[in-house]
Amino acid sequence: MKSIRKVALACITAAMVTMPVIAGAQGPANQDTFFTFSQAVELPKTTLPAGTYFFQLMDSQSNRHIVKVMSQDRKQLHATLLAIPFYSNDRPSDEPQVRFMETPAQASGTTTNAIKIWFYPGNSVGHEFIYPRSQALQIAARTGQSVLTTRTDTEVSDTIADAELTRVDRTGTDTEANLTEQAAIDNARADQQPAPVREPVGAITGEPERRTPEPAPAPARESAPAPEREAAPAPAPERTDLPNTAGELPLLMLIGLGSIVGSRLLRRAR
Repeated sequence: MKSIRKVALACITAAMVTMPVIAGAQGPANQDTFFTFSQAVELPKTTLPAGTYFFQLMDSQSNRHIVKVMSQDRKQLHATLLAIPFYSNDRPSDEPQVRFMETPAQASGTTTNAIKIWFYPGNSVGHEFIYPRSQALQIAARTGQSVLTTRTDTEVSDTIADAELTRVDRTGTDTEANLTEQAAIDNARADQQPAPVREPVGAITGEPERRTPEPAPAPARESAPAPEREAAPAPAPERTDLPNTAGELPLLMLIGLGSIVGSRLLRRAR
């Protein structure tokens, strides 16, 4: 029993050690990433000067798209941002990526580019940031791109529902936010493609249609007469006596067994 208990304890210990290793192989849960920007970048409710910053997911069980932006030494918290998942059809990159809503070169004034999505290495699901409505209207006006925001200029919190999200364009018009950018582009391309035209046979080369002569019908086969069925054999006559299957050997064995038992009973009686 002691050896069985030792083996079971060893198996449990090995499983407890293996589980963190497997979880680490699947990727860090917090997606720790360093980004170095050569110029100032814009994020919801803040602007980061040029430099190196640390991006990390907040350890929250209810929402896995809350992003913390800190200094390179992780001592200063610059912003805590809410995002939604962005599903990309592109091949995941081995390097961390951010996608910007770039300001056109001919636009006057600020040249700060706003960060739209953050991708962790090897992941096809990114984090699209939700901008306050007033800031989103300004970004959409200068970039000409739709910006993810809320329907009202309220404080963005981790309890916001998808029904309250929207995208605003440069004119301030709201659109639905339940489609990803790539899905919307694919749908627009599909609507613009004309329906395929089917041409008749022979019209592709411009030659007159050649009809293949129909094969002559095969001669009808004479059906052979069906073979006559043989008459069923007459049933066997019923037996009136029982078959003699038992011999005299079982009876003799029964008599011998009874005599042995009787002799033992007589001995005990004496």
